Amino acid sequence: MTERIQERYTHLRAAIRDKRSLLVSYSGGIDSIVLAVVARDVLGNESACCLITSPLLPPREEKIAHSIVTREELRLFVRESEIMENPEFRMNPKNRCAICKQESARILHDVADENNLVSIADGTNADDITKYRPGYETGRAAGITHPFVEAGITKDDIRAIARMHAIPEYAKPSASCLATRIPYGECLDPQLLARIARAEDVIFAAGAQQVRVRIHGDVARIETDPESSDCIFARRDTISRAFHTLGFHHVALDLDGFTSGSMD
Repeated sequence: MTERIQERYTHLRAAIRDKRSLLVSYSGGIDSIVLAVVARDVLGNESACCLITSPLLPPREEKIAHSIVTREELRLFVRESEIMENPEFRMNPKNRCAICKQESARILHDVADENNLVSIADGTNADDITKYRPGYETGRAAGITHPFVEAGITKDDIRAIARMHAIPEYAKPSASCLATRIPYGECLDPQLLARIARAEDVIFAAGAQQVRVRIHGDVARIETDPESSDCIFARRDTISRAFHTLGFHHVALDLDGFTSGSMD
């Protein structure tokens, strides 16, 4: 770890210590994993995690999140969100992330209050606030803190800290909720979200490291990292049959590859 990262890491621990007790909004992504592990080390039993489930969370990611909690011996609360019961959110507007963040913040505050935890934090980092993150300001307004931002910690810093803590997911690709697979303005249907999750499982099973299956009507457009394109193309017949079985009439491999936020 470089001197610069070590200094930021020291600031991170101090920021967490100042919280006195902390509930971490946990997803199983590398940012929330590292935040939860450092909070556990700093605060011990005065820290905990909350995993919020809904049709927006791919079952594959939920399973991974639980396995990490078990391995790292983290204190976990699981709560189900009813965000899909919100008709405004179901209409998939441009501010869908803000609507979802409000609901998540409500759940997190309830869990924190029930367990006498003073503060709530998520894994937003210093890189995130330079990008389009419509839920960030909503979270701040709802009292969600951001220790990585407070310490100036970037995504690369988080991966370095993960390696220091021997967290094997240090190189885990970023994930996002399934709503990002559907264009704004098109209804978020739980059954469609489940079909998308199963389609992405097919691509992961083919050996891909990074996957997004974006939906355009009856077309399923596969975004993946360049290194995975060959294995997907080599298995194109199997993948195509699986996607057709899931109800997608056309299957396309995006030659531009994976682009984070391409449908945000």
